[in-house]
Amino acid sequence: MASFSDLKELHDRYLDPTAGVTLYMAKDSAFHDDLITRMLPSFNKIFSSGAVKGELLMELSYGPYFHWTFPACEHFSDIVLGGSTDQCVAVMENWWRNEPGALDWSHVAKAVCEHQGNSDAWPEKQNMLQRKIKHVLRYDANKSNPLSPIILPQADCLILTHCLETHVTNKDGFCSALQNVSSLVKDGGHLILIAGLDTTYYMVGGFKFPQLCMDESFIRQALGDANYVIKELQVFPRTLDQLYDVVDYSSLILVHAKKKTPVECT
Repeated sequence: MASFSDLKELHDRYLDPTAGVTLYMAKDSAFHDDLITRMLPSFNKIFSSGAVKGELLMELSYGPYFHWTFPACEHFSDIVLGGSTDQCVAVMENWWRNEPGALDWSHVAKAVCEHQGNSDAWPEKQNMLQRKIKHVLRYDANKSNPLSPIILPQADCLILTHCLETHVTNKDGFCSALQNVSSLVKDGGHLILIAGLDTTYYMVGGFKFPQLCMDESFIRQALGDANYVIKELQVFPRTLDQLYDVVDYSSLILVHAKKKTPVECT
């Protein structure tokens, strides 16, 4: 497998963020039901319960994929988005600022509002998210402070969207990167992780990117070692019986975990 420096260069040079959204996340994408529709009820349940809320929500994604902040945004005061490349950051900023040519995420806002029982409220949902975003930053999960040189307060909740497994070369690297991004989460805070299982590669813009192959057992172990307690874990088997030449995941996993609070000695 390529070294981390090679992977970083691959993403910087060849990851087309707009093509990635069009291929995987657009309303008419063949992957839309697998990657978005099936998971929406679970996301709404996590946040509508009232247990996951606070001042600061962060989402880190390998691409400009911040769509899971739609069902979460009303439960937090401030939101910070992180992209893995300068191009990804630029695409997210373009949407945040309502600039010409911005990607269309209205289908996700509409779907979230429909699940919440008010399908006509999606424009306000979209506006609410844009108002609450305070920063769009580049992150590097292989740094002890992934947002360096920026230092922010620790988050009440961190969402990782297909994040770490695209930027590390082995399982030790994944665990190290998980420890790094966990520094962004306060004790007692929440982590929501979305990843593909048994994935070895994915295509974006005609370029093939390697991905760390993981299974459920490894993810459970990694989260436990990183001082998290799993509150809920769901596996969504792949329903799309084609396009394995585009991405070869067998299932998608959604994990809601809580960071342990250190026990004070008396």
